[in-house]
Amino acid sequence: MILVFFGTGNYEWKSNVLQVGLRFDNRKISSDARGAAGEEGSFEALDKSYKSYNAALGYKRNLGNNFLLRLNIASGFRAPNLAELTSNGVHEGTNRYEKGNPNLKTEQNVQTDVNLECKISHIEFFVNGFYNHVNNYIFTSPTGEVIDNNNVFEYIQNDAKLYGGEIGLHFHPHPLDWLHYETSFETVMGKKQEGDYLPLIPANNWNNTIRTEFKIKNWMEEGFATLNVSTTFTQDNISGFETKTNGYTLLNLGFGGKVKLGKMAFDLNLNANNLLDKEYTAHLSRLKTDGIPNIGRNIVLGLNFNL
Repeated sequence: MILVFFGTGNYEWKSNVLQVGLRFDNRKISSDARGAAGEEGSFEALDKSYKSYNAALGYKRNLGNNFLLRLNIASGFRAPNLAELTSNGVHEGTNRYEKGNPNLKTEQNVQTDVNLECKISHIEFFVNGFYNHVNNYIFTSPTGEVIDNNNVFEYIQNDAKLYGGEIGLHFHPHPLDWLHYETSFETVMGKKQEGDYLPLIPANNWNNTIRTEFKIKNWMEEGFATLNVSTTFTQDNISGFETKTNGYTLLNLGFGGKVKLGKMAFDLNLNANNLLDKEYTAHLSRLKTDGIPNIGRNIVLGLNFNL
């Protein structure tokens, strides 16, 4: 059962906007006991209630005609879910034995972030940064046990901090208004309160996309073609039980638009991902420890008919 109350308010003056929000959450989880204690798949009966009061304060200011500044500070919470509370068995998607923890507490966080945007005729630029402190951050950690050839992981908690940011540019030159170039770089760091790295933190990524927009006579409108190069860097900021993940670059192509054939019209999307069939493993892959790489070259065709 989930019960939520919230309210927001805005106050504007000149080039400034102030926004305030308040929220109350009450989440209740109840379950019956299952199986015999100590056996795989068993767990105790649950009757848990998680309550939290949270608030947000945001400020926006126009810095002249081309610049926009945003500042925010907010708290939030996340109640543990059933998997984190009651798991007791092999997770077939990750090939490991997971044990839940019925004594997990609510995650509670406070985050601050700043955003600066600049828009000048044919150039858009942005830079974002954030810092997030989380009490009772929930994650999995190996116990050192092995059950039926599966490593045992348990859900535990620790105070943590996550911080990082993103910077990006969008360039659409005049008079070539049909041509767009977008580039962005994003990074995030996750550490426990005592300084050790958190598990499953994504690697830094640099993304570049060239997009063209066009119309082909009367049978294709809102047409587009994209060339994307996504570079993921080596992730060596790892927790004690993780291993380093090498970086990789993927090439992706896209094509689509609104097609008209007589009285019939539909949206067409054709995407070729990992076009060069690069063999790679993402750091967040749960199959990395089994030596199973991510998907190779794949082609996706999408048709959407509006009747």
